[in-house]
Amino acid sequence: MNWKEKTRRWCARSERSRGEVLKRLSELDVPSSEAEEYLSLLESTDFVNQTRFMSAFTHDHFVLKNWGPLKIKEGLFLKGCSSGEISSTLMPFTPLIIKEKLVEVISIRQKTEPFERQSNKPRLIRYLQSRGFPLELIMEVLDSSS
Repeated sequence: MNWKEKTRRWCARSERSRGEVLKRLSELDVPSSEAEEYLSLLESTDFVNQTRFMSAFTHDHFVLKNWGPLKIKEGLFLKGCSSGEISSTLMPFTPLIIKEKLVEVISIRQKTEPFERQSNKPRLIRYLQSRGFPLELIMEVLDSSS
């Protein structure tokens, strides 16, 4: 199987970003000029769609993996997305939606660590920050519900 077929099949399995595809093509030792040309072909046939990828990534990580906006932003950046694209993708996440997700993550965490909030608050704060929520919001939610 040649590199074009491998790449096409790989893109068909899951949403891919432009950066991921270019990285994959370089790993397959495809010259950069051919890689760019083939990426354009994949985009024209809708195998690769940056907007669709970013929307799917954001939805899956926010809804299914309970990531906060900071971690999603970093994840998109690591996938090769530009700052402008990331900003426009994260625009629908209002502070209220983020706050509701944070409250949900805290309640899930309390089921596994029921006394963490009282006995080890710094540990809970570190956990929530590692999930990608801003410290100011974490402190606001923890102080208001104490």
